[in-house]
Amino acid sequence: MAVDPYERIRTDYREWPELLEDLAAMEYPGGEPVEGTAFIAGMGGSGHGARIISRCLKERRVRASNDFRIRTHVGRGDLVVAVSYSGETLETINTLTEAVAQGAEGVAIAGGGRLLDAASGMGARPVKVRVLSSPRSSFPSVYAPPALVLESYGLMRAATAQMDRLADVLGNSMEELMKADGEPAMIAEFMRGRKIAVYAGWHGEPLAARFSAMLNEYAKTRCYTATAPELAHNEIEAIDGAEAIITIRDGAGEDAELRAALDSVEELAGERGSALLRVELPGEECLVRYGYGVALLDLAALELARRRGVEDPYGTPNISVYKERLRGKLGR
Repeated sequence: MAVDPYERIRTDYREWPELLEDLAAMEYPGGEPVEGTAFIAGMGGSGHGARIISRCLKERRVRASNDFRIRTHVGRGDLVVAVSYSGETLETINTLTEAVAQGAEGVAIAGGGRLLDAASGMGARPVKVRVLSSPRSSFPSVYAPPALVLESYGLMRAATAQMDRLADVLGNSMEELMKADGEPAMIAEFMRGRKIAVYAGWHGEPLAARFSAMLNEYAKTRCYTATAPELAHNEIEAIDGAEAIITIRDGAGEDAELRAALDSVEELAGERGSALLRVELPGEECLVRYGYGVALLDLAALELARRRGVEDPYGTPNISVYKERLRGKLGR
């Protein structure tokens, strides 16, 4: 009997609380705080997690890198945490290889694959983690471990406690999120048949990018994103009432100026006749509320896929073709 792909994906999301607890209980490489910069390198979901963590640590020397290499100076005194679901991501393997060759300390996190083998061979520290059935539904496996490595190096406080609390929050809310009348279903119905734009502030930009990616990958539909206050100086001029605008609001992270900017954008969109939906992130702890936001909006994208009649939300044929061609062109 064929397995319903939607139920298979939902089963993965139901495992998030237990997976987060398991990840938080693991031992991670650590040491004295680095003198230079800590970089979290990853692509796709790993990159989204890296960017969320770096935004939560805005006062620290922690940066995200989503590229073939770190485009700023990296070397002795720096730390590079390379993250990949499969361990086969060429961009991430290349980033770690070059950074360690230049003198940086390295940690590799993956479910297996060449990244871990390469890390062992170059003197970096490999960490194998449990993953679920797809990169998209395995977000905790690429979100919790880099934060916990930073905690082990003294660069982040209370990461373990926050991941445990995120597990509790999701354990108490996941079935509500799965309901036919839950918030993800409401968001999906709001988006159906409309041109989608997602606006956020500085903290929320990585979550908006994650949501856009899931709409592309699960629902096979385009999504436009922009960040306030910059969007108010250009993008809003094209608002004409045809859009479905979703704003991601972070009450604990927004300062007065950003709050006023997003409020003004919402008011203008309403006056121009656009459909408007505000998604508010609950809680005070950054890693917790953004981890919850990922679950909420991932499930909204998955539900939109179902309502659009997408037969295979798992499949990403264009991404697979890209990766195959990239390997061929680079000979790796």
